[in-house]
Amino acid sequence: MAKHHWLIPDHQYASYAAYLKSTGESALAKARKATPESTLGEIERSGLRGRGGAGFPTGTKWGTISKHPCPKRSVICNAAEGEPGTFKDRFLLRRNPYAVLEGMLIAAHVVGTRELHVAIKESFKQEIDRLQGAIEEMGKDGLLEGFEIAIFPGPDEYLFGEEKALLNAMEGAGPLPREAHYPPYERGLRATPESPNPALVNNVETFAHVPSIVRHGWASFRKLGTSDTPGTLLFTLSGDVANPGVYEAEAGIPLRELFYKVGGGPKGPRSFKAALCGLAAPPIGPDKFETRADFGSLKMIGSGLGSAGFILIDDTASIPRVAQALARFLYVESCNQCAACKHGLRTASGAIDELFDPKTATPDDYERALFGARSAPQGNRCFLPIQGAQLLPALMTRFKAEFDAQLKRPSASGPRWRLPKISDWDETARTFVYDLKQALKNPDWTYADQHSTKRHTVVAPAPEGEAGVRLAPDVWGAMRELADVKGVELDREVNDALREWLKRGRKG
Repeated sequence: MAKHHWLIPDHQYASYAAYLKSTGESALAKARKATPESTLGEIERSGLRGRGGAGFPTGTKWGTISKHPCPKRSVICNAAEGEPGTFKDRFLLRRNPYAVLEGMLIAAHVVGTRELHVAIKESFKQEIDRLQGAIEEMGKDGLLEGFEIAIFPGPDEYLFGEEKALLNAMEGAGPLPREAHYPPYERGLRATPESPNPALVNNVETFAHVPSIVRHGWASFRKLGTSDTPGTLLFTLSGDVANPGVYEAEAGIPLRELFYKVGGGPKGPRSFKAALCGLAAPPIGPDKFETRADFGSLKMIGSGLGSAGFILIDDTASIPRVAQALARFLYVESCNQCAACKHGLRTASGAIDELFDPKTATPDDYERALFGARSAPQGNRCFLPIQGAQLLPALMTRFKAEFDAQLKRPSASGPRWRLPKISDWDETARTFVYDLKQALKNPDWTYADQHSTKRHTVVAPAPEGEAGVRLAPDVWGAMRELADVKGVELDREVNDALREWLKRGRKG
C-alpha cells in the first residue's frame, strides 16, 4: 500500500520542492479551489482526532470556529512540546515542516482567517530554523500572499504547552492557564469583551495529517488505523527500551508489538515492569500489553494514549524512585494559580521524598502522598492536577509492595530515577538526550544553580490574602524543619511574627 498518509519521510525533505515531488498534488492548491465547507466535510468524515493528547475530533473543532459569530479569528500551531517521554512533534518538524504549514494554511482557508502563528519553545532552535526556512520557501512560491505566519518563541515551562496558557504567554502574561471556562474557541488571542477572537489551536502532528486527507480523500485516510482512531500515529519510545526513538505506525498497533518488535524490547536479560504514557494517564502493566494503541482501547483499560510517548520501565527500576521523580516534576511545574494543585502536589512530593531518609520515613508517608495527589484537582484551570491525581495513586497502589519495602529500608533504594524529559535526539548514537537542568528547577520556576542555567521566572499572582516572599536557603531550610519535624504551624507563627514586626515599625 502506498504510504499516502504517512508523515515521516526516510530522510528530511531538503526543500518544499522535494516535499511536493514526494507527495504529488499540492494539497493547499486543491483546498483553495474548493469551498471551505467541502474541505471541512473531508476533515470531519476522515475521523482525524487531535494528536496533542486529548484526542478531540479535529473536524468538530474546526467547525465550531468556522461558525463562530466573531469574524476575527486565528490559527495557532501548538509546537510547545514538553511532555516527558515525548519528542514526536520536534522530530516531525525537523523532517517535514511543510505538511504542518500546509495544514495550517488549509485550516485558515476553512475557518476564514489570514492570521497564523506557531507557538514554540525558544530553546527549540533547530525546529525554529526549519520552520523559518520553510515559511520563506513557501512565501517565495506565492503561497502566503495575504497571509502572515508568525513564529512565537516562548518559555520552557511545561505549562506553555497547555493551550490556554499558550495564549496567555503569547499575550505577554506568561504560561499561566486561564480559567477552565475560557477555552480558545471562546476566548482567543487578544480577546476583548466586544471581540472574543476565537482561536483554532491544534498541535504539530494534527496539522500535518490534513494535507494528505485533502489530497487523497477521507475514505483513504479511514483505511488506516482503527474506527476509533483513524490514520497513523507518531510514537516516542524512551526509558528502558533497547531501541529508543520516534516511530510511525498505524493507530491500533498492539502495545506488545510496538514495545518489542518496533522498540526492540527491554535492554539485556530484563523484563518490562510497566509503561507510562507520558505523565497523562495511569501506568500500563505487562498484562495489558495486548491492548491496541488507540484512544478508545487505552481508555477502556483505565489508561490513555495521550501524546503517544511511552516510557518503558524494566524490572531493575525502583517504582518509589519513579514516583518520586514524577511527583517532583508535577509539583515543580504547577503554576500556583490553583492553591489545591500546588499544595496537594507539594504534599505528595514531600511525603514520597521522606521515604528515602531513615530520619524522616514514617508509616503515614504513603497515605499522605496519596491524599496530596488525590486532593490536587479542585477548581483547576488545567489538566496538570488531574494527571497527578490519576498517575501517582495508580502507580503507588499497583506497586504498594515496593513502597512497603522502601519504608522498611529507607536507605536501600538506589540512585534517583532520571525523568526522561527529552531535549534532543542524537541521530548518530540513536538515542535521546535528556534535559539535565530539570533536576535543578525550583517550584517557583527558578533554578538552584543560577550560574549555569538561564533564569526564567514566571510567578502567578498570589491569591487575595497571600503574598510571595523569596526566602534565603538557610531560612527556608530551618522553616521546613520546624514544620516537618516539629509540627509547627507556619502560617500562624509567621503571621504572629509579622504582626510584632509591623507594630515595631509603626512605633519607630
